[in-house]
Amino acid sequence: MLGVGRTMVLMLRGARPLMATSPSTQVMCRQSLQGYSTIRLPPDISFDELKDKMANKEVTVIDVRMPKELKEDGMIPESKNLALPWLGPAILQPETDFASQLGFNKPGLDEPIVVSCLAGVRARTAQLALMAAGYANVRVYVGSFEDWIQQGGKVDFLPPKEKQED
Repeated sequence: MLGVGRTMVLMLRGARPLMATSPSTQVMCRQSLQGYSTIRLPPDISFDELKDKMANKEVTVIDVRMPKELKEDGMIPESKNLALPWLGPAILQPETDFASQLGFNKPGLDEPIVVSCLAGVRARTAQLALMAAGYANVRVYVGSFEDWIQQGGKVDFLPPKEKQED
């Protein structure tokens, strides 16, 4: 939800509010009635920077769209598909279970990760979920797949046999 043109966003998780103060710089989580704590988000990543990091094998790109979307529209080459609805349960699995179910190795907690979707909205949600699970270096590709296509990026399609259901 952050970074989509809003200057102040209020999200509710149960009865506890989660408030964003600026589109991609910080998130304030209410911990008690007395105050807030601040979490700094890593800067978003651009097409050119992402392309360079991918060429040098410096980053894992996780596309959080549903497999059906990747089949129909395509995906950023070498990106890994972990649909947003399954992100939370999957990321908490042991490494061996993660790899056998998803077909790629579970990223390390300090490994650079870029999350992508169609336009960047679901990617921001995925970033927050991954950071809550202990991942320290998670960036959002704002504009995501739509920007990738507009910038002339190559497009791949899911292999015929998928690891996840539609």
